[in-house]
Amino acid sequence: MAQFFVSPPSHDNTVVIEGRDYYHLVRVRRAHIGDSIDIIDTEGVRYRATIARIEAQKIVATITQTINYPEISLNLTLCVALVKGKKFDLIIQKAVEIGVRSIIPVVSERTIPDISQKEEKKVERWQKIASEAAKQCLRKDVPRVSPVMEYTDVLQLPRGIGILAHADPQAQNLRQFLKNNPQHNDVMLLTGPEGGFSKKEVEIARQFGWIVLYNGATQLRAETAAIVLPAIMIYEWGYT
Repeated sequence: MAQFFVSPPSHDNTVVIEGRDYYHLVRVRRAHIGDSIDIIDTEGVRYRATIARIEAQKIVATITQTINYPEISLNLTLCVALVKGKKFDLIIQKAVEIGVRSIIPVVSERTIPDISQKEEKKVERWQKIASEAAKQCLRKDVPRVSPVMEYTDVLQLPRGIGILAHADPQAQNLRQFLKNNPQHNDVMLLTGPEGGFSKKEVEIARQFGWIVLYNGATQLRAETAAIVLPAIMIYEWGYT
């Protein structure tokens, strides 16, 4: 069941759905009076509601139930190097579904796509993908997709702990690190492009205090690493 974002319920326990969500319900989902929908208000409260009226530009629904879901306590920012084609769209969508709090597109030494002439439109598209994914997976928030940043600028961002994912068997093992270290609540995870990070980039990351970790048995494709590794971290550290 898809989820829609609304203002807090009025005194008569109803909510109004307008704009893109109205269009999606009426034109795409062919909603009818009496249908049940899940909604979330601007204060992060989830509800189940029943459609009471369908008007020309809005839907009015009546709250029937407050819904409680377990919360992810880990504030995980995924810093992910740009990859080719629509793979980055997939990364955005799945990162939102997994529970990542925010996403930073990164330009690194071996990044192939050049979006400098269309960055604004790209970021707008990615934010739209994040919003749609949040609705679909019933998240109470929409992760922010930031403007594209340079690799060294990302390394200098304030953080609780920074983890660089790097396919080097000599690096620390991710699984052992997560199990043997105290749970952190504020983490930045940086994953690389198709060609991985250069030796120089890895050393610079270490100089800025980032921890270099290796996922283990196999070397993952860039888009796979950007989805699987945050999922592992949230599984291990995401719940108190």
